[in-house]
Amino acid sequence: MTIAAHGGRLVDRQVGAREVERRDAELADLPKLRPFGDDVYDAEKIGTGAYSPLEGFMGRNDLDSVLATSHLPNGLPWTMPILLTPSGAENEAVVKALKPGDAAALLDAKGSFFALLHLEEKFQPDKGRLAQATYGTTDPQHPNVGDLATTGGTALAGKIDLIRRLELPTGASELTPAQTRAEFERRGWRHVAAYQCRNPPHTAHEYIQRLTLEREDVDGLFIHPVVGRLKKGDYRPDVILEAYKVLVDHYYPPQRVMLTAFSIAMRYAGPKAALFLAIVRKNFGCDTYIVGRDQAGVGKYYDPYACHKIFDEFPIEIRPLRYEETFFCRTCGWMASSKVCAHPVADRLDTSQTRIRKALTEGQAPPKEILRPEVFAILSRPNVVLTD
Repeated sequence: MTIAAHGGRLVDRQVGAREVERRDAELADLPKLRPFGDDVYDAEKIGTGAYSPLEGFMGRNDLDSVLATSHLPNGLPWTMPILLTPSGAENEAVVKALKPGDAAALLDAKGSFFALLHLEEKFQPDKGRLAQATYGTTDPQHPNVGDLATTGGTALAGKIDLIRRLELPTGASELTPAQTRAEFERRGWRHVAAYQCRNPPHTAHEYIQRLTLEREDVDGLFIHPVVGRLKKGDYRPDVILEAYKVLVDHYYPPQRVMLTAFSIAMRYAGPKAALFLAIVRKNFGCDTYIVGRDQAGVGKYYDPYACHKIFDEFPIEIRPLRYEETFFCRTCGWMASSKVCAHPVADRLDTSQTRIRKALTEGQAPPKEILRPEVFAILSRPNVVLTD
C-alpha cells in the first residue's frame, strides 16, 4: 500500500463526462477568465489532486498562514502560495465585476473552457511580502519575483471543478496522482522514490538515481520532469523529456523505472520549493524523495544545502534521500562524492549544466564521463534552450 496523500485524502475535483455535457451550456453564459499560463497549470493540478489537500485557489487566511509559518491554517506543512491573479485588459472587467458566490469559467491558452471557479473571496495580496517570504528576496532579477510584476493585483479564491484535462505543449503523456498510484500498485511497488528534475540528465544525476535503485527499501524510481514554464536559459521541456527517455530506454531496467511528465511552472525557491515538490510527489504516491545539492535553486540566492535541512524542520511523512554534490573522479575512474573520494579537486570533472552548455555552445562534445552520447546527440541540436 502506497503512502497516504498530504492531509490523508487525495482530492479529486474532476467532473465526469456527463456532467461536462451538462455544464457546457452553463459555462457558455458564465463570466470568462483567461488566467496566466502558470495559473492554468495550477488549476488542473488542484483538480487532479496533485496539490492535495487544496481544493481551490488560496484565500487571504491561507496565504497569510503559508507566508508567516509555512503551514496551512490546519497545521499541514505547505510552503508555496497557490493563487489565481488574472491580469490583462480582457480579465480586468470580469475580475472587478465578480463577487463571492459567483462562478466563472476558466479558459486555457487556446480559449477553451477547462475549469470552473466557485468564487469565495477577492483580496489584494502584498506582492513584496509574498516575494520575500517565499523566495527570500524582492530582487526582480529572480525569475519568479520578476514574474510577480506581470500578475494581477487581485487574487480570486475558491474551489475548482476541473472540466477537461489540459493538452501538454510537448505532446507528452501525463498521469494524475490516482493513475500513478494505480500503476505503482500494478507493478507491485510499495516504496517509490521520486526524482524531481528540470534539466536533461548527466552522469551525476544518473549516479544518484542508481544509488537509489540499489537500496533494498526502494522498489521503483519515479522520474518526474517539470515541463511547464521554465526560465530563460533552461532547456526546452520537450528536450528534457526526450533526453530522459533515451536514458531510461537504453540504460535502466524498465520494471524498475517510470518516466512521466509533470506540467507545472517551475518554482525557483530553493528549500521551500524542494519541500513543496516533495509534498506533490507524496500525493502521486511516492514515500521517498531524492534531494540533491541546491535543488530548485537559482543564482546565488540560497545555501546549496538548505534544501536538505528543510526536511528536518518540516516533517511531511516522506523520507528524503539527501545526496551531496557528485563528480567524475579521474583517479577513481567513476562518479563519486566527497563522502567516498579523497582525491584532490584537480582530479574531478565538473558535471554542472553550465559546463555542459558552454561546451555545446562552443561546438565541443562534453567528456563522455559526464554526458551519455545519446543525450549529447539530443543536446547538440540547434534551438534546445529557451530564449525568452
